[in-house]
Amino acid sequence: MFRSSGLFLAALVGVLVASAPAQDAPEGWLIPFACAFQPDISGINSVFARHNLPEAGSRLFGWGCEIRSLAGGHFLVGPLFFTTWDEARNDSFQLRTEALGILAEAGLKIAPFRFLTVVPLLGLGTVREAFSLRKRTGAISLDSLLVAPGQNASLSPGFKATGLAALELGLALDTDAGRLGVALRGGYLYSPLELVWRLANGSEVTGVPHSLIRGPFFSAGILLMPAAQTTQTYP
Repeated sequence: MFRSSGLFLAALVGVLVASAPAQDAPEGWLIPFACAFQPDISGINSVFARHNLPEAGSRLFGWGCEIRSLAGGHFLVGPLFFTTWDEARNDSFQLRTEALGILAEAGLKIAPFRFLTVVPLLGLGTVREAFSLRKRTGAISLDSLLVAPGQNASLSPGFKATGLAALELGLALDTDAGRLGVALRGGYLYSPLELVWRLANGSEVTGVPHSLIRGPFFSAGILLMPAAQTTQTYP
C-alpha cells in the first residue's frame, strides 16, 4: 500500500514538473476519473472456486487521474495513474483483487467542433495485479495471532510493462475559468509478458493458470482545461 502510494506521488511530482506551463504550449488538461478494468482472471477464479474460496469480480472499479499538455501542433502528452479493486467474501475467507497502473500517454487532438474533441491515444507504462486472501476469524488476540500468524496471503507478479490503446471523447463548454466538461474513454490494456506470481516474501507460487495482464478499460471523468494565464508588461 505504501509502495503504491509512493509510486503515485513520484509520478505526480514528475507530472507537475513535466507539465509546467510553457509559452508555446499553454493548453493543459486535467481529468480526474472513475474507471473500470476487466482483467484476465478467469483461470485463477476457477482455482478459487475449486477450493471453495470467494471468486473475484470479473470487473474491477476504481479511480484515476491524468494530466496532459499540448506538445506542439495537435499532440497531447502526459501521464495517467489509476487504481481499481474488488472485494469478495464467503463464510470463511475474504478476497481483495487489485490492479494499479502508471502510464505515459500520447494522443492526437481532433476537434471537429468547439465543444467536441476526439482523442485517439496510445499509452505505455506498468501495471500491477494482486490478490490478497484473508481468513475471516473475527476478533483475535495477539497471542493467538503469534501462535498461528499465517492468516493472510498476498500474491502478485509485480509491475509489468503494459500498453494501452484507447479512444476518448471530450465534451466541454467555455467558462470564465477555462473549459469544463466530461471525458469518456474506451480502450484495452495489454502486456505480452508472462506472469510469475510471488508471495509478499518473494517466494514463487507455482501451479497458477496461465494469464496475462490484459482486458478492456473504461473511464468517465471531469474534463478541466484552465484558461491560459497571460501577463502584460509595461515600459
